[in-house]
Amino acid sequence: MWRWEAEHLAGSIFSLLGVGEELSEQEQAERLAGYFRVTSAIRAELQAESPDRALLEALANERALYENDVERIIERYVTEAVVAAGLKRPLPLFEGMTMLWPAVDIELTNPPQVLVRSPRDEIRTKGYTLLQPDLTLEAIERIEAHTDDEDTVSVVLPIGGLAVYPAIIREDRSYYSILRTAAHEWVHFYLAFYPLGIAYNTPDGPTLNETVANVAEVEIARIARELHPIDLPEGGDGRAPPRERSSLSFSTEMRELRLAVDDLLAAGRVAEAEALMEERRLHLAEHGIFIRKINQAYFAFYGSYATLPQSSDPIGPKVERVWEETGDLLEFMSLVREMRTEAELDAILVRLGVDPATITVE
Repeated sequence: MWRWEAEHLAGSIFSLLGVGEELSEQEQAERLAGYFRVTSAIRAELQAESPDRALLEALANERALYENDVERIIERYVTEAVVAAGLKRPLPLFEGMTMLWPAVDIELTNPPQVLVRSPRDEIRTKGYTLLQPDLTLEAIERIEAHTDDEDTVSVVLPIGGLAVYPAIIREDRSYYSILRTAAHEWVHFYLAFYPLGIAYNTPDGPTLNETVANVAEVEIARIARELHPIDLPEGGDGRAPPRERSSLSFSTEMRELRLAVDDLLAAGRVAEAEALMEERRLHLAEHGIFIRKINQAYFAFYGSYATLPQSSDPIGPKVERVWEETGDLLEFMSLVREMRTEAELDAILVRLGVDPATITVE
C-alpha cells in the first residue's frame, strides 16, 4: 500500500490545494450523469447471458473520460458536507489555520479483495491478507483451500473501499454508494488523529471504528445530497438493472443465522454450525439472494461492522443509540472520537442518560 500512496502523492497534494479547473454546478451534474449512466450500462451488460467484451471495453474507456472530474466532485461534496457539520480543525504545524484535515481524497478504481481467516470454533478475525482485485473463482477457491485447516476457515471477499491515502473506492457502484463510501473512508482518516483511531488494533478497536464510520457516513452523505441535490434517473445512477425482489428479508435471515451460529459454537457444536450456515446459504439462493460462501470468516469480517445484520455485537446498537441521543454529527464525533473501548462507550451512554444494560442485539 505504501507504493499506492507514493504513486498518488502528487494528486493528493493537488487535491489538498484545490488545483484544477473549477466546474459549475451544471457541469458537475453532467459529469456525474455521464459517469453513472455508463456504470449502469456496464453492470447491465455484465448481467447478460453472454456479455459483449468489446462493448464492455468501450464502455470502460468512456467511463474513464469522466473519472478524474467525478473524483473531484465527490471529494468536494463530502468536504462541503463535513465542513457544514463543523468538523474543520487546526492544520497540524500551522497554528491559527483552520481547515478540513485530512483532506478528502479518493481514487475510483477496482480495489483489492481480502482473504479473511477465522478460528473454526468461534467467530473472530484471525488475520487479513489483501489480494489482487481480478482473481478468478478457481484462484480464489485454491487460495481458500490452501488456507483452511482443522482449526482455521477462510473466505475471499470483495471490499467497497480501503482507507489508504488517497482512499480506494470501487468504481462500479451507484452514486449514493460511492458518496457514502468516500465519507466512510474519510471518517477513518479523521479518527486516526484521535484516541479511537489510534486504538484500531486493540480488541474493541475495529468494531468501534467501523461502526462509528458506518453511522457517520450516512449523515455526511445526507448533508452532501442536501447541499447538492442531483437527480439521476433509474437505470442511470450506477445501479445494476433491478432483479425480481426476494420474498425474504436479508437482514432478518442473516441476523437469525448469526445468533444461532453463535449459540452452536459456544456449545462446541462446530459441525452443526457449519451445516446450518450452508443450509441457510442454499435457502437464500433459492430465493434470489446469492452468497458464494457463508462461514465463520464471513461473519468475522462483516461482524466488525456492528450495524450490519451479520453482527451480533452490542457495540452496534450502542453506537446507534449515541447517534439517536445526539442527532448532530459534530456532537456525535466529539464524543465517540475520544473512546477506545466498549466500556468507554458505555460511559458515554451513561453521560447521555442511557443505561447500557438496556441495549441489546435484536
